[in-house]
Amino acid sequence: MSKPFRFCVVTTHPIQYMAPWFRALSQDPEFELEVIFFRELDAVQQGAGFKQAFSWDIPLTDGYEHRTLHVAAGVWGLPRLLARLRKAILARPRDAVLVTGWNEPGLIAAAPLIRALALPLLLRGDSNNLHQRARFTCLCHRLFLSLASAIVVVGKANRRFYLDNGVSVIRLFDGAHFVESERMLAMARRHGAKRERLRTEFGFRDEDFVFVFVGKHVTIKRPMLLVEAATLARRRGAPAALLFAGSGELTGALRQRARELGVPAHFTGFLNQTELWRAYLPADAFVLPSDYESWGLVINEALLFGLPVIVSDQVGCGPDLVIEGETGFLFSGGAEGLADVMTRLLHDRDRVCKMGARGRRLVLEKYSMPVAMEGLKAALRAVCGRRHEK
Repeated sequence: MSKPFRFCVVTTHPIQYMAPWFRALSQDPEFELEVIFFRELDAVQQGAGFKQAFSWDIPLTDGYEHRTLHVAAGVWGLPRLLARLRKAILARPRDAVLVTGWNEPGLIAAAPLIRALALPLLLRGDSNNLHQRARFTCLCHRLFLSLASAIVVVGKANRRFYLDNGVSVIRLFDGAHFVESERMLAMARRHGAKRERLRTEFGFRDEDFVFVFVGKHVTIKRPMLLVEAATLARRRGAPAALLFAGSGELTGALRQRARELGVPAHFTGFLNQTELWRAYLPADAFVLPSDYESWGLVINEALLFGLPVIVSDQVGCGPDLVIEGETGFLFSGGAEGLADVMTRLLHDRDRVCKMGARGRRLVLEKYSMPVAMEGLKAALRAVCGRRHEK
């Protein structure tokens, strides 16, 4: 039997979507894992963007070995961070180190440190090629990505980002972006019978076609565009209604605008991990109108709950999860473009359930934790070579 891969993950702080993966990696006999966090967030920091303090109701650091460096974000903390990170990496033998992206200075600085320690560097980020970047930014990406021994790819637009930045195909290994599928499916089964009760509780009529938005109510996600598009759809005779889950700086403005335009809308407020069913079950379709999303994991969740999806063409998961007319629709531009696809879906209700079922199958087959695990194993085998026998 081959020895397990002894590796660590370097990341900023505990994240709800990553915790299940770390637990699964720790339970796999092919891995000896330690996760190194730069910091952990308190309730106020966790609530940034939601405009309220909260703690996740499922623990994010249970079930796997980890350590925290207790260094704040920002360039001024880099010397302390790098000193503590070096000590943590050298605390035990490592075959490789995985860094989860480059969205803060500490992660960027970690890459040359790891290479200076003569360890293979694996990267797993979710940047995409769906928007233009400045020439200097592209140069920085090329320099940073050149340090990677291997890169675990999470999707099609993510792969094209790497290729556009000069990464050779032989350094790319197909993984997947995913959510905790089993927990989502279990929630859908456990609470499925409450759908009609929830719709009544939220004030929806039987004939209403409910489009749901889940996430922070912030400008870049363009939730106001959904209100404007629903208004246009209703003017065409379509009984569009809206459900907003989450909270943020735009919540008050969304409420007011929906009232002004006469669009039926219910706001659940912030929903914790175990409460997400209250957003997905009453809905008929999901909309993510964001101006930019590196991926958009809420689309994975919506598909697992059997909802067809409408997604902006600036959302990274679009090329992977939106099969036109089968799992949902892409739209471009503003409210007119979104209203067109909302109306199209609403007038074809017979296909809605079939589209949701097709989307669920797609996520379970191709964008799941096992697929992500296999991609990571392939990358580790490539950079660590053949494992010697015990």
